[in-house]
Amino acid sequence: MSSDSSRNRDNTSGPELIQRLPSPERNVTVDPLRVLSFTEISYRHHVADIGCGPGFFTLPLAKTLYSGKVYALDVNEAILEVCRERVAQARLGNVEVLRCGEYDFPVEPASLDGVFLSFVLSQSADQLRLLQAARKLLKPTGWCSILEWHHKETEGGPPLEQRKDPDEMAALAREAGFRTRERRELNPDQYMISLRNLAG
Repeated sequence: MSSDSSRNRDNTSGPELIQRLPSPERNVTVDPLRVLSFTEISYRHHVADIGCGPGFFTLPLAKTLYSGKVYALDVNEAILEVCRERVAQARLGNVEVLRCGEYDFPVEPASLDGVFLSFVLSQSADQLRLLQAARKLLKPTGWCSILEWHHKETEGGPPLEQRKDPDEMAALAREAGFRTRERRELNPDQYMISLRNLAG
């Protein structure tokens, strides 16, 4: 469950994937600072980056949350080690890098202001369960930002059958207990959907 959009159908893993994940080419299509400007994030928030990978969004999140905290969560320990190294090099003291299960997270329920899922849901075998698990981490007023692939053939990205278009994603989010606040095109292949916890 790594969040990187470059995890392709070849299911590359291990050193090759780790080397490719933080590639600067991602900034061409997905600018993390631009993405974060579309979220409801505040500098004091506590946020989980679920499926953080090597920290492509973890580092920008941590710099934005200078009076808050980031929980960088992933199932892959080798990739988490890369994330730890990048966090240490950036001297960011507000990041906790933790291994998680696919639907179990080492964070207190109802303790977070936000959750961030970047190209993670399309990698999950049970997308509804993952969204429900993420929602349990949120305070009643919490927010969720999802980045995903459009349901169409593209050069990279997950298999077509694992993708959902924005309407399908909004319906899935509603079933998981969220309401849609905003949708936004990131580029021709990818979109962002912003959600609110329905408990709020």
